[in-house]
Amino acid sequence: MAKVDTVAENYYRPLQRAEKSGHVLFWLISILSIVALFVDKASYPMAADVVQIALIVCVILFFVQGQVLKLYLFPRAEDKRRQQLLSNSFGVALTHEETVGYYNNDQTNPIKRLAASVMESAFFTNAITRLMLPAERAKTFGYLVVYLVAVLNRSSDLAFLAVAAQALFGGEIVARWLRLEWLRFRSEQAFNNFNRLFVARPAFTKAVPQCEALDLFSFYESTKSTAAMLLSQKVFDQHNPRLTQEWEQIRGKLGV
Repeated sequence: MAKVDTVAENYYRPLQRAEKSGHVLFWLISILSIVALFVDKASYPMAADVVQIALIVCVILFFVQGQVLKLYLFPRAEDKRRQQLLSNSFGVALTHEETVGYYNNDQTNPIKRLAASVMESAFFTNAITRLMLPAERAKTFGYLVVYLVAVLNRSSDLAFLAVAAQALFGGEIVARWLRLEWLRFRSEQAFNNFNRLFVARPAFTKAVPQCEALDLFSFYESTKSTAAMLLSQKVFDQHNPRLTQEWEQIRGKLGV
């Protein structure tokens, strides 16, 4: 049966495009900020004005893009995914979106099915973030080293250092790396806690394991919302066959 995921197509694709546009705007702002330092307004007034106007426009667009991404596109996509997850677990129609082959367990108890599905998501999130982090760490520490060298060089222009600091600590480099580290750590916690829950083989008809499962569901969902990080589709596609096989082995051992 072919895999169908209209939530990804209708809600995560626009989110990915918006995030890419944000990256482009961020680097445009950084480049224009540096160019503005070297354009002499007295000698080239028109060029200086063009650079400043372009910088102002890009800053406004970057602000708007950021707010749309954080307050609309990301929450909308996460809400639809959560609705689809609950619909799949409880056999109800909270959303008209169609998903086939996304969740791979055949549990009939709604809470146990929900727990198994979230554990699967936590497993893939942890695995993909681990694979993304080496490149993210190398990039971030590379920028930090270059910046520190520039700071220690007394001949470095303070205005240039200010622009570099804004680019480095403004949210797209250091903060992005930290959010990815935090997402990896928390998703690993969620997976390990789900694993312990299933190893104990509790009766999911009782209140205690139901509450534990729902608590872990909330923990994982709040983690994703706080991190607000999109996982790399390229990394996922590249490693999905191996990770799926690994998940199937885990699922088989736990009986989920």
